[in-house]
Amino acid sequence: MSTPLDSTYGAWLVSLFIETLLYGMGVLQTWIYFAGRPTDVASVKWTVLVVLALETIQVVFFFHSSYFRFVERFGQIQIDLYWADSLQLLAAYLSAFIVQLYFASRIHKLTKARRKLSLSAIGIYIIFLLAVFQIVAGIVQVILTYKLRSFLKLSETKAVTTLQSVTSLACDILITTYLCLFLNTQKGEMMGTNMMMDVLIRDAINRGVLTALSSALNMVLFLALPNTFWFFLGLAPSSKLYMNSLLTTLNSRQHLRDKVAASDEGWNSIPMATMATRSGNMPKKIQGQASTAAVDFEMASVEINGKTEDFLPCPSWRT
Repeated sequence: MSTPLDSTYGAWLVSLFIETLLYGMGVLQTWIYFAGRPTDVASVKWTVLVVLALETIQVVFFFHSSYFRFVERFGQIQIDLYWADSLQLLAAYLSAFIVQLYFASRIHKLTKARRKLSLSAIGIYIIFLLAVFQIVAGIVQVILTYKLRSFLKLSETKAVTTLQSVTSLACDILITTYLCLFLNTQKGEMMGTNMMMDVLIRDAINRGVLTALSSALNMVLFLALPNTFWFFLGLAPSSKLYMNSLLTTLNSRQHLRDKVAASDEGWNSIPMATMATRSGNMPKKIQGQASTAAVDFEMASVEINGKTEDFLPCPSWRT
């Protein structure tokens, strides 16, 4: 038979356990990323470091809040919000915002050469706006919860909490949709290339589903089960899913290059000029280059300031 503690501190501890596991995975992915000595531009490396710092802050203060309640105040009925609760929530929202901006900026750069003022261009700017609305609503929510200072009054934040979850969910769905549409346009007459695009499309969907589900779960549980902590099951792990999504995207690039290069089908053996003639949509600055450039293009890499800034939409769980 369930008790009130199952839906409050029970859900709290389960959420802490899940997010700690995901944080450990993210730290390992970060070590793998920098151990590989990436040639990414500095902005990408700093993005990884900032996300790692924010996620570390979130975990530390979530654990600190748990220790305060379960050890220092053991046996006491507690309904007050601790300052660490607001701080860890803000760190989680900021981390998710940075990752959303990263994916949105990559889509913007990848499609910039082929994009004109159209519904497609408007849609990309909508993604940026949704990411901004998400973080603004998140900051307002943090301020309100800090002022309320009571878990019993969280229902008063229903409007802004719902807005934060909805905008985050919509942003993830649009990012996934645009990735799939862009990758689908890269298909041509080469069977090997089409197979690779299908893999990347599937991976983009997997990545987007995980983060979108966490936002949806947070919203549904918060509205359907008030005065409980079940919504923590969607809220607490969400930023860790964003962190792992970003890092596996960066770490899996070389693996996919090796997979393409090792293929017996000779996906990258056709001169770039031939591919450009057939497809008619290859960027002019890379036409006629070696097969390695062809592989990089098919894997959606971008040449910026003399360095290759790659983008691959891979799922949070795949290496």
